[in-house]
Amino acid sequence: MSTDLIPIASTSLPAVHEHLVPGDLSTAQGVHDYLGQLLPATRGEGKGTLVGALVPWVCDRLPSENSRKAYARDLRDFVAHMQLHGIDPTAVTGDDVRMYKEALRQSGQASASIARKLSVIRGTYEQWGKKGFLDWHTVQDIQAAESPRVEKNSTPGLTEKEASKLLHAPDRSTLIGKRDHALLFVFFRTACRVSAITGASVGHVERSDTDWYLRVTEKGNKRARKILLEAVPALLDYIETAGIREDKDGPLFRPLTKDHKGLERRHLDRRDVWAIVKKYGHQAGIDVDRIDSRGVGVHSLRKTTITNALHNSAPIHQVQELAGHADIRTTQGYIMKRETDADDAARRIQIR
Repeated sequence: MSTDLIPIASTSLPAVHEHLVPGDLSTAQGVHDYLGQLLPATRGEGKGTLVGALVPWVCDRLPSENSRKAYARDLRDFVAHMQLHGIDPTAVTGDDVRMYKEALRQSGQASASIARKLSVIRGTYEQWGKKGFLDWHTVQDIQAAESPRVEKNSTPGLTEKEASKLLHAPDRSTLIGKRDHALLFVFFRTACRVSAITGASVGHVERSDTDWYLRVTEKGNKRARKILLEAVPALLDYIETAGIREDKDGPLFRPLTKDHKGLERRHLDRRDVWAIVKKYGHQAGIDVDRIDSRGVGVHSLRKTTITNALHNSAPIHQVQELAGHADIRTTQGYIMKRETDADDAARRIQIR
């Protein structure tokens, strides 16, 4: 292992990796093709390839293409950095990973980013160890490289007043305003992740005898039916105005055409939704770009809904079901502390 620490910020990727920007990773073949350019082709007759050992794991663990691209970039940067030190991917040790962690830290990267990158490295080498490409003691040494402490759930939520201002910021006299009002309302009523709502089709809006629902596909390919409640009028108004009611297989929320006169027949991108939240946040006078913390974004809508339900006395097991959390401790992590919490707790004490 080289003892010279090369800070990440002061280096560029080796020439062999400069062009390796993740392309279409929506299929297993796309993942295979990208990793095939990044990693050595083989590890000996009868043992398959390093790439072949990773593809099933990556595709199963990361169903979202955005997550796959983040994984691919993190692995690319690690392999490139090791190459600067003349270290082959199969010769990496735990000390090499710890040196890489220090280089990331010195470059000023956030603890959350470093933790994510180390998670990628640990997972990759665990798969290679399971397939027999590496000695298991080496894999364990790499696994022992600790991640920096990360403050969980740092995405800011909104107060009830802020959420109401954001919801009513769009101009509902226009098609785009109707779409955005309906989109925000569905987020606030369902607490869905952005991929679930942007991936919905018109036919996923359903009615029972008494209520309207939206069928969504959540994290881990879980399918759920989310009650829409007060969001129904806004959503139906948007669908009728857009003229898409009979297009059952078509996207529910669609981007504007280039001439801004209609909607394209494709799903909104998560970046579009991020821009929508930022736009109306500014209009509503909300500080969306907060210093020293994550700014208000799409996940803030989900956090706001979950927290609002908890603060309004919804039982935590019901909120867990609403959020789609496998572990109730994840739901508990969404509770936002308030300045008056200590005062409120003190008033409940019955010692006289």
